[in-house]
Amino acid sequence: MRHSDKDLELLVYPLARIAETMRRQQRRLIDPTRQAILQQAAVRGEVRPSELASELGVHQSSISRQTRTLEDDGFVRLRADPADRRSCVITLTDPGWAEVHRLTRLGLERFDTFLADWDAEDVRLLGSLLTRLEESVAETKRRERRPAGRPWQQRES
Repeated sequence: MRHSDKDLELLVYPLARIAETMRRQQRRLIDPTRQAILQQAAVRGEVRPSELASELGVHQSSISRQTRTLEDDGFVRLRADPADRRSCVITLTDPGWAEVHRLTRLGLERFDTFLADWDAEDVRLLGSLLTRLEESVAETKRRERRPAGRPWQQRES
């Protein structure tokens, strides 16, 4: 280990507490699966329910249920997947984009209150460091990802 346990604890424990507080607050505003569908559709332009279920680690039925609700509310549109007619793709409607912007604004306003007495430079520094941490986490996941298939299907090196 390159860093002391104490240094790592000073980082990990506050991050875990902040994340849990944010999850609880978010659940009061909107179902997390519903929000993830809206966010991913906004980021990607269109997304398949099976991809969402896999990425979020939730059952396909949860995605389907929330997608139907979002469609009934007029926030998303479903259309046949041109690459696989057995599936569909989810895209945002104009009211869906407005909902994404509304939720984003709520989140930014909340963070603005958290950081109200911080200097702008400190906010930028924290943002930069958190982005760097996020990139390190993603790179570690890529390196540790197991190859697809069963062990007996892997090529011997």
